[in-house]
Amino acid sequence: MNLGRNMPELHLDCPAGIAGDMFLAAMAGLGVDFAPLAEAFGRAGLDVSIVAGDARDKGVAGKRMEIGAAGAQPLRHLHDLTSLVRRMPLSEAVRAGAEAAFVRLAEAEAAVHGCGIEDVHFHEVGAVDTLVDVVGAFFALEALGVSRVTCSSLPWFTGTVRCAHGLMPLPAPATAVLLQGKPVYPTRFDREIITPTGALLLDRLVDEFTEGPVGRLLACGLGLGNMELGVVNGLRAFLLEAGGPAMERVMVLETNVDHLTGEEIGGVFGELLAAGALDVLFLPGVMKKNRPGGLLQILCRPEDLARIRDLAFAQTMSLGLRITETRRAVLPRAATTRPTPWGDLPAKETTVDGERYARPEFEALQALARRTGRSVTQLRYLLGED
Repeated sequence: MNLGRNMPELHLDCPAGIAGDMFLAAMAGLGVDFAPLAEAFGRAGLDVSIVAGDARDKGVAGKRMEIGAAGAQPLRHLHDLTSLVRRMPLSEAVRAGAEAAFVRLAEAEAAVHGCGIEDVHFHEVGAVDTLVDVVGAFFALEALGVSRVTCSSLPWFTGTVRCAHGLMPLPAPATAVLLQGKPVYPTRFDREIITPTGALLLDRLVDEFTEGPVGRLLACGLGLGNMELGVVNGLRAFLLEAGGPAMERVMVLETNVDHLTGEEIGGVFGELLAAGALDVLFLPGVMKKNRPGGLLQILCRPEDLARIRDLAFAQTMSLGLRITETRRAVLPRAATTRPTPWGDLPAKETTVDGERYARPEFEALQALARRTGRSVTQLRYLLGED
């Protein structure tokens, strides 16, 4: 389906760190209207105010977000957060992104507190502001039509912060978990300049950490924080029209396999992909001593290398992996929906030569095939291309 328009990309510059309210304020600076989001919360049973006001820091103008709610707010568990999100009249892509983010946050909190994710009391991060920050981030990216997010390296910081569990070292334990795999550099900041919610947004939204944006600059926004840092306490967001396919670094892991059964190789695929591998490929061939086997090839992001490498060793019991770094050209893509006579289908959207296309997800076609009694192939012919 040709939609005839380009999808912008977003670049985040974080010299003073990032918090959830700073991200939303930066999105407001890019033109996002959060009034529909406040209405969506209200329809789900949570009365909130979301206001982005004009502000200044060190003589620089930006936006500062004010989030409020009527009445005292309870401590929340993961189920409470996801149930609320499911009641909100938002797109499936926004709801799914927010739910997955809360699960990731619960996993990080559970890891540092040694409990199950359903037992996590969210304390500060379960407050209304974080609910708004997380859902609002996915809402904003959809409103802007963003296909890809890049980010600068992140400033490291020290000090302590007082929270519900007492005095904690910085970065806060859950923040440190969420920052794993991200590029950082040392600073003299002794305040919490990257909050758990800010780290969560980086973990869930950023596709690549880069030295800077690439493309034609369309707009910029500055989201201001509330702390006095001695420098402008702001997150800068740049909206860009991508100049063709994005180039990104990927790691290639390879090993020759002649000691696994077909069932075991299939199981390895599932484990690696579930752990975040970008792609897994097996090319059959004849190995030493004329044994049938093949080449197992795994692609992953540089920040995931150690985790994917160790998992590959554990799953294959191979004695060695060849690891190389390469670059790949990636077309911008985004989650969307495609209308059909049987309702909207989740789809993947991309741009080729300035033209926009959407293709239904295969799993969505399978589900529709079961509901309608047709085959996936029949549905493809019936839907065709607009």
